[in-house]
Order: sequence, then structure tokens, then C-alpha cells
Amino acid sequence: MKRIYRNLLVIILPLLFASQLYAQKFEAENATLTGGATKQACTTCSGGFYVAQSEGNLTFTVPITKEGFYNISIVAASTGGSKINKFSIDDNTLDFSIAQTQFTTLRLVGAQKLTSGQHQVKIVKSWGWINIDYLELEEVSATSRFQLNQILVTANPIPQAKSLYDFLLDNYGDKIISGVMTLNSLDEATWLKENTGKEPALLGIDFMHSGRGYSWYDSKTPINDAKTWYNRNGIPALMWHWRDPSRKTEEFYTKSSSKPEGTDFDISKVSDVNSAEYKAMLADIDYIAGLLKELQDQNVPVIWRPLHEAAGGWFWWGAKGGAPLKTLWRLMYDRMVNYHGLRNLIWVWTREPNDEDWYPGEEYVDIVGRDIYKDGDHSSQTLEFSDMNNRYGGKKMVTLSEVGSFPDVDNLVKDGAAWSWYMPWYGNYTRDSRYNSLDLWKKMFAHDYVITLDEMPDLKTYVRQDLVTGIFDGIKANSSFIAYPTSIRDNLFIKADRTIKTIEIYNLLGACMKREEGKGKDAVVSFANIPAGMYLVVVNKLETVKVWKQ
Repeated sequence: MKRIYRNLLVIILPLLFASQLYAQKFEAENATLTGGATKQACTTCSGGFYVAQSEGNLTFTVPITKEGFYNISIVAASTGGSKINKFSIDDNTLDFSIAQTQFTTLRLVGAQKLTSGQHQVKIVKSWGWINIDYLELEEVSATSRFQLNQILVTANPIPQAKSLYDFLLDNYGDKIISGVMTLNSLDEATWLKENTGKEPALLGIDFMHSGRGYSWYDSKTPINDAKTWYNRNGIPALMWHWRDPSRKTEEFYTKSSSKPEGTDFDISKVSDVNSAEYKAMLADIDYIAGLLKELQDQNVPVIWRPLHEAAGGWFWWGAKGGAPLKTLWRLMYDRMVNYHGLRNLIWVWTREPNDEDWYPGEEYVDIVGRDIYKDGDHSSQTLEFSDMNNRYGGKKMVTLSEVGSFPDVDNLVKDGAAWSWYMPWYGNYTRDSRYNSLDLWKKMFAHDYVITLDEMPDLKTYVRQDLVTGIFDGIKANSSFIAYPTSIRDNLFIKADRTIKTIEIYNLLGACMKREEGKGKDAVVSFANIPAGMYLVVVNKLETVKVWKQ
């Protein structure tokens, strides 16, 4: 066994040390300074200077000799309190914040694809009032970008949910799935078919009107549309503009000076199980769960995106901060999954900037979405993509869960922005050339990188393509553990660089075959009573390796 382990290290260690391939520093004082940014002497700073950006901008000209992926950081400090400013590469922009008053390294973006040639990297004033020492680029291996979770957060999902998730995994980074949001049944998909000859693969559907007792609306319309779309091998993506649970208003927007008719429903009562608010929320969750259960009974999986844009604060579920939102998300998850037995949901969290205190947790989220409305902007949003991928450790697929103007496919391919899908909103965002032209729709639908409805496989019987071709990744160079052998007769050996807390073995339908508690950094897992076949071994609920039991 020692010889096997030594041979594995010979393979793995060079890959680990190769993950950082190149580093280059660019002094802030050598950047082009405009608008009031000033060079200041500093004996402890790199190069003896920093740039004070209480006003103005910095522009770095960065030469890249080899196309690749780069971590981009600055060494900077706030002059006091958290300050938000903008970082851009060429035509892509991202907000960043810094609160530390001592110079510290701040990762602006991780594993960002840069083509060979010169790039303009800018630090642009928003709030200003930061000091910048230098910019640094570190090249990283392309294989370090993603360590995607291979199983859903819901234990024992229905096979169709597993197949849909496998389809998303297979295409992540290789293709993007086209989508569109609807308002009245299949309206926008029908319009696109009539005007482009094709339909998107993913259909956005809203429970906004369901369960409100409207005489003009059939509350089962969303699930009927979902069934129709799935039976055509499309992907149903359901969300919920959750109207005031108290029924005092029909609003979902928070009451404010600009929205006086909004609701003041108090989400903070979610922790008081005896409150009227808690009971109202629970009743609504139970109602929607009943509709989703009808889909499960017909073996229809769903991309489920509730409580979206919470950290924005404009919806009642985000009006009281992160703590009650997390409580509500976990209540909904527990009620739907454990009480109602829903196993057909793929859970999507919709990120907003600076929402770290809002995130429900790794174990409650399968995919992370971002809603971006930048009218007429068809860039790839590559900095947003890299930022999100970095924030979630490359473990979660990320997606453009809503867009006003979607990215041009040429930009997506050029920038390596591996969004899982894109979904423009309905109405003008779909039909008006100010946001998305028909020519761009046609270009997207005709491109090999974009998946349309007519190109979808049979999702009911879909099997992971890497499983079909027999590609096993038992040894993971960028993982915190190694597992061997990948073809097992009796035992699997695991060696980690941190304490092994849990080891779980799942079959390809998502059923947990075995669960053990770890006691150190080494473990031996017996497969003696496990049938022959392929399995996923999950260590510490985060990292996964595929193995074959002989």
C-alpha cells in the first residue's frame, strides 16, 4: 500500500505545484492615474509608493503572453469603513468592497480567462476613499476552476431529477442552455418559435398567481406548463413571486416611499411558530408544495428558484436582513423535502452583491444564479461569473437566472464564461431590440455552443456522458484528498490533508448506500456488502470521487 501511495504522490504533487504557473505584479503608481487619483510616498509599500483613490481612476495595461486563467488581486486598504468601488477588464465590470484599514490582499476575481495580448484593467471610483499598493496576476491551471458537487442536496432524488442534474453537469462549461421567462403560459416561447423558427430549452414559470383565489386564473397553470414543457424534453424552471402571505395586500414588493402600496409583512416572525405570520407562511409553502408534489407524482423534475434576490431588500422576504431569510429558506426546504417528501427539486439560490450573510448554506443549495439587468449590454458578464465561481469554491454551477440583455455567444466563448443557462425576462426584454434583437436571438439559436429545445436529449432516460464513455476521475489533483483504488474489490483507501468527518457512498440514482464517520486524516471504507457498479464517494459533504465496485 505504501508503494501505491508513493506512486500516487508522484502523479499528484507536480499537478498541485503546477496550479500556480505565473505571477506578475503591477505597481499602482505606474498605472495611468486620472480624475484626482494621486501617488503617495510610503516606506512600507511595494515600490515605495501607493495611490490614494479618494477620487479618480487607475488604468493598468496588462500584457498577457499566453491565453489562460488568472487570479487577479490588489493590495489595498480602506481609509475607514467599507468602501465599494468598481473593477473592470476591457468591457466587463464588477463591484468590489474593502473594509480593512491596513494594506491587505483582496482577490478581485479568481480563475479569470484572459486571451493573449494587452488588456486594460481599471480600478474605477464608485465610493472612492481607498489606497492601492499594487495589482497582481497569478496564472492558475484550468483544471482548478471547477470542483462541482456531483449529487443533489436532496437525498434520494427521483431518477428524473438526477438525470436533469447530470445533463446540466455534462454541459457545464461546454455549452450554454437557452431559456426564456414566460408570463402567460408558453407565450414567449411561442413568439420565439414564430419569429426565429426555434424555441429555448429552458422555460421560466412563476407561481405568482397560484393559490390567491383569483377568479380569472387557474392555479394549476404553472404545473400544467411545466408538464407540457418537460414532455417535450424541455427544462421547467419554476420560481415564486410570493405575494403577501397575510392576504392584507396582493404585493410582494416591500412597502417603501417609492412603493407605498407595498407590503409590510414581517418575515422576522418566521422564528415564532405561534405567530400569525409563521402560520401564514407555512400555509403558503404547503400549498405550493402540493402543486410541486403533483409534478413529482408524474416524474417531472423542476429547477426550483424561490426567495430570489433576497439580499436586494425589495421583496418582503428580504426586508429584515439575512438571518430571517436563512430561517425561512431552511424552513421551506425542510417542509418541502422532509415533510412533503419532495424529491424532484433542484434548488437554486439567487445571489445579490454582498449577500454572504444571506446564503442559506452549502447543504441547501444546488446551483447559484445571478439576475443581471444591464440594458443593451451583451458582454459575457465574465467577471460576475468568475467572482461567483470563486465565492462558492467552484463547487456550485452558476447561471444567469435572469437577464435583461443576454450575452452574445461570441463573447461567452471568447471569455470562457461558463454560465449554465441564460433566461431573459418576458415582454420587452424578450421582444424589444433595445434589449435583445431578433438577429441576436437567431444567432444564439444557430450556434453550436447554445442548446435549444430541438437539440435536447430525452431527459427521462439521460445518463451522464462521462459514465457512458467510462472516464473515471478517482484521483483528483485539485482535491483535498486522494482515494484509491478506483476499481474496488474490498476496500477503498482515503488519505486527506484535513480531518475526515463524514464519508458517504451514493449510487447513480442518488440513494445513499453507506455513511460513516471519520476519525482522522486516513480512512478505510469497506465495500464488501455493496453490489457491483459505479458509485460516488462524498467526503465531508463537499468533495466527490467516482469509483467502480467489481
